Amino acid sequence: MRVIDLISKAKEYLVAGIVIVAILAIIIAVGYFIVYKKILNGKKQINKNSVIWLIIFGVYLAVVLMATMLDRISTMGFRKNIIPLFYSYKSAWNNFSAIEWRNIILNICMFIPFGLLLPFGIKKAKSWWVTYVCGLIFTVLIESVQLITGRGVFECDDVFNNLLGAMIGYGFYVLIAYIYACNKGNKSGIKKVIFSFVPLFGTIIMFGTIFGIYNSQEFGNLNLNYITKANVKNVSTNEKLSNEKATYPVYMVEGTNKEKSKQFAKEFLKNVGDKLDDSLTDLYDETAIYHGEIGNVSVEYIDGTYTYTDFSIYFDDEEEDGTTKTDSQVTEDKLREMLKDYGVYIPAGCTFENKGDGIYSLSADKIIEDEIMYNGTIEATCYQGDKIGDINYNIVKCKKLKDVKCISLRDAYDMIKEGKFNYYSNEELDVKVKNVGVDYFTDTKGYYQPVYVFNVDMNGEETQIDIPALKK
Repeated sequence: MRVIDLISKAKEYLVAGIVIVAILAIIIAVGYFIVYKKILNGKKQINKNSVIWLIIFGVYLAVVLMATMLDRISTMGFRKNIIPLFYSYKSAWNNFSAIEWRNIILNICMFIPFGLLLPFGIKKAKSWWVTYVCGLIFTVLIESVQLITGRGVFECDDVFNNLLGAMIGYGFYVLIAYIYACNKGNKSGIKKVIFSFVPLFGTIIMFGTIFGIYNSQEFGNLNLNYITKANVKNVSTNEKLSNEKATYPVYMVEGTNKEKSKQFAKEFLKNVGDKLDDSLTDLYDETAIYHGEIGNVSVEYIDGTYTYTDFSIYFDDEEEDGTTKTDSQVTEDKLREMLKDYGVYIPAGCTFENKGDGIYSLSADKIIEDEIMYNGTIEATCYQGDKIGDINYNIVKCKKLKDVKCISLRDAYDMIKEGKFNYYSNEELDVKVKNVGVDYFTDTKGYYQPVYVFNVDMNGEETQIDIPALKK
């Protein structure tokens, strides 16, 4: 989700929270002034400061509850209803995604008002441990409700981040209280201020260390790195796997940026008889989506791969049953000709495949042209009338950077035995390795890293296990 979308959603929740609290305030006012004061002749007066605090804190709680309970898909049947501690941090590290890091930081910031506001309204919460415990109870309650209702999962990281936010918020309360006391002539309490800011300083150091380590390492991270170990019961193979350390080249991917991707999309849409409508452009952290009058182009910044969809085909050529007739008779030459008309670059030596249902592919298996390597696949869905409805251009263009030392095949095999690979299930695994090869994946810094690809039979089903080859 983009920052602008987050701001828009926050505004919606804020308005809704104000409305909810306003309705409750009206009900309470009627109860107090009419029922309590007039009918029951009550004498107690309402403290104006307490009312103001209740309104502000009530709006805050309403916003938090809506943000954590609404716009959530059902997670009933999800494989892990309780997500272990630091799972989101490991995922954010592997992907080094601005979106994931932003979500972590927002989860911390969301509870800063809790730690700041609570001591102003509740005297006992002026003690640090009371605010901390209340913050812990509130976040655990939210996660538990999400788990029970299926509107989310119980993420230990959310508890950690929310509690950290409440602790930081309490530090700001102590600072405000100290400044107020100083204005009254009481300048004691500086040690308490320093102590209360330890969580904030610790958070800054934590994120500073994470980003510092990332920036200091030569290559980026791969999302293939495991987060939690798979539950491996048995691993076997008939392959002879060498213990010798291997050496493979690392490549630098030719990526793109917002300006270049916009120019590419403009030219691409022009080639297909369309025109870019810049007012509809959607810019995200890692992707840009450019819209024309009849289709759109989505471009990945990191490696320049893209997808194209022609929506007019689905509307203009739709059959009575709602389907669109694909063309299952396209030859390799015809596909190349059609793609060339669209301005799609096809490296020499690509392998053609008819996948059925009008879907065709041209695959480049580490093809070298003028010291440039092309690796990946172009997939196109063809329709009758020499039309292409969808193009998935996943061929990566890269140039050799240098040779690097990698782990041996036996080391990679041992990682499988130890469950050190991504598998999103807790079931016991019986793995039989059939063969292994080397492929390449783009890391988070735009380098093309070697990866061991194990083709396996896992609990009776054919799949593959990817193990990063670079030596750590």
